Amino acid sequence: MASNFRPVHRILMSALLVPVAACVTPTAPTIDEATIVSELLAADQAYERYNLEFGYEAASLEFIEFSEAFMIEAGEGFLTGKADIMAERQLDTVPSPVHWSPIGAKASEAGDFGITWGTFLVEYETELTGNYVTVWKKVDGAWKIVTDVAVDDPIND
Repeated sequence: MASNFRPVHRILMSALLVPVAACVTPTAPTIDEATIVSELLAADQAYERYNLEFGYEAASLEFIEFSEAFMIEAGEGFLTGKADIMAERQLDTVPSPVHWSPIGAKASEAGDFGITWGTFLVEYETELTGNYVTVWKKVDGAWKIVTDVAVDDPIND
């Protein structure tokens, strides 16, 4: 009798576990990458418009997620926290002399992180051009900046 019980037991257990496993197996969220890429490009462009209208300092205050943000500044290393980051972004000239234009974007599989990249121009004391990458995180339905990195063109030196 015990020999008949084991195969039946295995069949019953398998029959019970398959539906349970189907219920608890995590599945990746379905995102439309093209939609997320469009959102990221729109966020980058909104950041630029805000910058032009209200200044670089105001745009930074509006678009950076300070609780998670970090910036890299030449000669200063990594900056974290609102005070340290904003100490480097106190350019409040309106219209802003800092301009940028996104070229592309990529989204994470989950659709909650992404990057944009493009070119920038600073027309302040001297003209400076280069390229940038910005890392974005979706926070309460809005795209916020976690970090951005800009690299000057060698011709600027």
